[in-house]
Amino acid sequence: MKIKDAVNMIRWEYREKIDDYVIIIIDRLTENGLKEISFSELDAVDNNYLYLKSEENTVIPLHRVLMIKRKSDNALIWKR
Repeated sequence: MKIKDAVNMIRWEYREKIDDYVIIIIDRLTENGLKEISFSELDAVDNNYLYLKSEENTVIPLHRVLMIKRKSDNALIWKR
């Protein structure tokens, strides 16, 4: 399954529990090199980027996405 398909599946099939899902990305500015982004922060996804709801209009390239997890039970939904 492609990243875009996994993101869209969660956004549409689990929208009532969207806060329970996070996207883990590579982030060079953090100490451990990883950053968690809640699905509630996600505005859109296309074939190349994730677009976040923010004043800075943050755009994240999909090649930085490592995995998608469910927080409640730490289940791995998708992994590169």
